[in-house]
Amino acid sequence: MRAIVRSAILVCLAGVCLYADAESDVNSLFGSLTDALAEVNAPGFMAAFDQKMPGYEQLKTAVEALVNQAEVSSSVEPLKNEGNDAKRVVDLDWYLEVRSLEQDGPIIRRREVIHCELEKENKRWKIVSLQPIEFFAPAKLDQ
Repeated sequence: MRAIVRSAILVCLAGVCLYADAESDVNSLFGSLTDALAEVNAPGFMAAFDQKMPGYEQLKTAVEALVNQAEVSSSVEPLKNEGNDAKRVVDLDWYLEVRSLEQDGPIIRRREVIHCELEKENKRWKIVSLQPIEFFAPAKLDQ
């Protein structure tokens, strides 16, 4: 009887660890996205996305233009990170600062809740949905 109870406890603990790891892994993924933006690494940013995602090409074009036109810094605060070790739904409070490359050029600041859905693919998380994509559009710096 003790062995059964001990086994049940170990299974429950393993499930909690998997859930915690999934949440942590997804949070780390978004940290790597902010790093990619700051490092002018559009391919690194896009590597986190499923190429079959609706709006993928629009997002890719927007991010490439954004990082090539300005210095970008951002921060992400998870508001919601729910799901299991195969699928997650995440809401992020994303702050983006776009600084013109011109001396004394304008600084554009954006802040919005970004909604994402992720799926695990070959042991890696992929973003399969992101809204609103327009958040990553190039800034109008000629103001």
